[in-house]
Amino acid sequence: MHVNLATVSPGKSGAAEAALNERGIFYVAAPVFGRAEVAEAGQLTVLAAGDPGAIDVVAPMLDVIGRRTWRIGEDPAQANVVKILGNYLIANAIQAMAEATTVAEKVGGSPELLMEIMNDSLFPGGVYQGYGAMIAQRRYEPAGFRLPLGLEDVRLALAQAHAVNVGLPFGSVLEDLFLDALAHGQADQDWSAVTEATRRRAGLP
Repeated sequence: MHVNLATVSPGKSGAAEAALNERGIFYVAAPVFGRAEVAEAGQLTVLAAGDPGAIDVVAPMLDVIGRRTWRIGEDPAQANVVKILGNYLIANAIQAMAEATTVAEKVGGSPELLMEIMNDSLFPGGVYQGYGAMIAQRRYEPAGFRLPLGLEDVRLALAQAHAVNVGLPFGSVLEDLFLDALAHGQADQDWSAVTEATRRRAGLP
């Protein structure tokens, strides 16, 4: 039995399943949501897809690392689609916060206060609270999820959408901003550092 926790394309997931099944090996796709500290606390969100019996066997191990395991279906690729789309939504949230905090800074306000208010009222939760604080404080190191990985996930989302004739106009903008950040030497920073591309375009130091 092979369990893959990585974020890979649905195509790679399907190819892995086929290759392993030929050898009598079950393949379970189990990508996760959660940064390193969430993993250490055993609070990941696990997205499991594959043979139901195989998932039953590995469920106790997934319970060690996760607070909940979602069973997505019998096709392993479906778990990867959900993971890719989740990361795409996070990337869009990061960019929305980047834009809002940049405007706040440009008009002489406090990006940190803005995000504190938003997290206390409109957007409580891990994405806005965690990344919002990092963005407002421009604290991108140590990287929990490196910027090139963010670009890779945006491109995976674009590829999946294009394969089924769905346009992701925000995705194309995100790809351009991630490339801008990489061109400015930010490859080792957290993917929330894509914020700096927006700040540069706004004329902020």
